[in-house]
Amino acid sequence: MKAVAKALFISSLAVMLTMTFVAGAAAQEKMKMEEYRLQLKSWADKESAAKAEIADCDAKIAALTSEKSDVVGQIAGTWSEIYAAIGVSESDVNAYRQELNALDQELNALAALSPEDLFKRRKEIDEIEAKLEEMKGNRIYALTEMRNKVAGMEGKIAQLRAKMPKGMYDEYTVTRGDYLWRIARKSDVYGDPFQWVRIYSMNTDQITDPDLIYPDQIFKIHRESGPHQYLVGRGDNLSKIVGSMEMMGDPTKWQDLYEANKDVIGDEPSLIYPYQVLKIPGN
Repeated sequence: MKAVAKALFISSLAVMLTMTFVAGAAAQEKMKMEEYRLQLKSWADKESAAKAEIADCDAKIAALTSEKSDVVGQIAGTWSEIYAAIGVSESDVNAYRQELNALDQELNALAALSPEDLFKRRKEIDEIEAKLEEMKGNRIYALTEMRNKVAGMEGKIAQLRAKMPKGMYDEYTVTRGDYLWRIARKSDVYGDPFQWVRIYSMNTDQITDPDLIYPDQIFKIHRESGPHQYLVGRGDNLSKIVGSMEMMGDPTKWQDLYEANKDVIGDEPSLIYPYQVLKIPGN
């Protein structure tokens, strides 16, 4: 009997423990579900708040868009008044701007050239500068945007001119037995002995007497005249040179040209010779 009672007691205890465990597990599972629901509610609240903020932002964006539209309209109206005041249209201004931009691109392309190549294309710079001067006579130039653009381009032109060599020349190293006539006669120099004065006038800083030159002197061999040089031709005289449009534009200023080139011309201003390279004063 005792054994039976003991067995029944153990069985009852096991059942009670099992029920207790199951009840605890159920309670724990129920707690997790409540937490999940609370989390869902928290997320839903946050989503609702975010949607409210988005709606508020959309309203602000709409208001700002409307304000922007008003400002754009006011600006357009102001520009219309400005264009009317100077007697041009918006299409005129756009065409003027495009022309300036095209010239600016040309300047940028020229800036990428070497000094020697730039020198060879110096007439393009002159043409662009002349075009800018012409465009400055247009009423549209009164607009600040255009004035600033032109000023920037004129600065680029100044930089290009500073980059160019004053003239194109090669170099020749004097050897024993050389003299100017002989050097000028060489086929790789001028192939013409009479152009010895061209060598002399380009190298007066080294040659005090054209009959005296020395080995290892390095002479400039003039190839092309720069913007501040003039290669004398047959029939030229100082008055004729300074009277030309490309030079000083006033034949009475021949004395200025003479003074700037006294070391080449000598004491008699009426005697100048073909192939002399003269410096243009005032540049």
